[in-house]
Amino acid sequence: MSQPKVRVIKGTAVQPARRTQPPEPQREKKRVCAYCRVSTDHEDQETSFEAQQKHFNSLISDNPSWELVGIYADEESGTRAQKRENFMRMIADCEAGKVDMVLSKSISRFARNTLDCLKYIRKLKALGIPIFFSKEGINTMDAGGEVLVTILASIAQQESASISQNVQIGVRYHFQEGKICAGVHRLLGYNRTKEGSLEIVPEEAEIVRRIYRDFLDGYSIRHIVEMLQDEGVDGSKVTAAGVELPRVWCFSGVEYILQNEKYAGDLILQKYYTVDFLTEKTALNTGQLPQYFVENSHPAVVPKEVFLQVQAEMARRRHHWVDFRYSHKNALGGRTFCAECGTPFRRGGNHWRCETKMNRKRHPGVECGNGSISEKDLKKAVVSAFEGLPERSEELARLEERLHWGGLARADEVLAAIETEMGSLEQKMAGADEEVRTECQEKLRELQEQWSAASEQRAVYADKALQIQSLQDRITVMAGEAEKGVKHRDGSCENAEDFYRLTRPEYHGGAYTDDDVIRFVDRIVVGADKVSVIFKAGISVDIER
Repeated sequence: MSQPKVRVIKGTAVQPARRTQPPEPQREKKRVCAYCRVSTDHEDQETSFEAQQKHFNSLISDNPSWELVGIYADEESGTRAQKRENFMRMIADCEAGKVDMVLSKSISRFARNTLDCLKYIRKLKALGIPIFFSKEGINTMDAGGEVLVTILASIAQQESASISQNVQIGVRYHFQEGKICAGVHRLLGYNRTKEGSLEIVPEEAEIVRRIYRDFLDGYSIRHIVEMLQDEGVDGSKVTAAGVELPRVWCFSGVEYILQNEKYAGDLILQKYYTVDFLTEKTALNTGQLPQYFVENSHPAVVPKEVFLQVQAEMARRRHHWVDFRYSHKNALGGRTFCAECGTPFRRGGNHWRCETKMNRKRHPGVECGNGSISEKDLKKAVVSAFEGLPERSEELARLEERLHWGGLARADEVLAAIETEMGSLEQKMAGADEEVRTECQEKLRELQEQWSAASEQRAVYADKALQIQSLQDRITVMAGEAEKGVKHRDGSCENAEDFYRLTRPEYHGGAYTDDDVIRFVDRIVVGADKVSVIFKAGISVDIER
């Protein structure tokens, strides 16, 4: 096979004549700007910030061929260009043809992110705008300038990563000492002092306690939000610097208040961690890094017992969410049932009647002889049931005693026994071989399931105890024997008894209110000859029709 030959075919097409643009008039002076940045707001850095500006002012003014366009300065992080407002403004001015040359003290002042640094150097280079770094003596338009910039920018980025790691280590040392490092400027109920601790704001703490009480009394989070909005409750947060941060009540905001351990006087530190120091992206810490629990670190807005009851109640509602889909638009609608067939009573005009009569297609074959009841009579029966409560005080006291010495005490014993066994297994796993560790882990999973079931059962008992206590409190208010809650000088609330007194609902003196029904009534059963009002506390009051 012969060797292939290559023959060049010369182009013969005539090149189109270029349209020449008139040359731009030669400028007498080059328009020069400078970019300055400091990475922190420390006093010595502020001095450096001013020094950079003075340096470039003097440097440009002393050069007769240069004209000062302006000095662009940021006091923000150099890891992301988009977060630096004046940097981006400078780039926009360069693109608009307002700048001929850019000065910067060093590459690290220009950008610590290698990709950002090269991106904007190339962008300005394409526009014919050089950047001169005085510390390194590099002009980006020179041959080999970009190679040097790439190397030095990578070093600057590595330095930034090192600084970030050192800062994180310092923060974790503070965490180990129980010190707050993150801001709490939007934490309703607290202000952060100059020393870094938390102090209670009494007026805001009252709103927080009210939210906790409403939730424990049976209100859904959405209904609590509606009540706060309708009543015009001011949730604005005024910081120590006097800056007002308006708060719009929403589901996630109220849920956050109900789940935040800070209100019980405790701290969980390092809930979030930084995923990437360049993007400054954070993520929820689900075990990637250790967390630090600081108990009794500051005054509590709500007692720990109440906080734990709320967490248990939230877990119970999530598990049995169908049972808690109450209609808060009409408190009677989700709680009134027929004594004969058990179906709900529905409102039609001014009367309530059995659902089987209002929607026979939904209940085919069900015959019910129960009659309707007027809304006026239904509400009157509810009021009469409340008025009959003082006669049941002793019964409530016996129920509470049996509950504390029975269900609650047994549940606590079961939980303590499971926790003890789990602790023994964890000790056994330390230093054990793989086979023993596997067996222990399997047993631990079983115990954790048992603990969850026992914890849920205890929550049921605790909720019943809360309902009994709330109803007893209402009876005390009705009798005019209520005492005021004890509020400490710092606005704290030390125990559950004080909490219930401080958050006592308003008593309307015998008038019907939806609030009373939502807070205290489990269901209302309407029969032909009586109306039975069954309270959440576990007692029933019958009212003749």
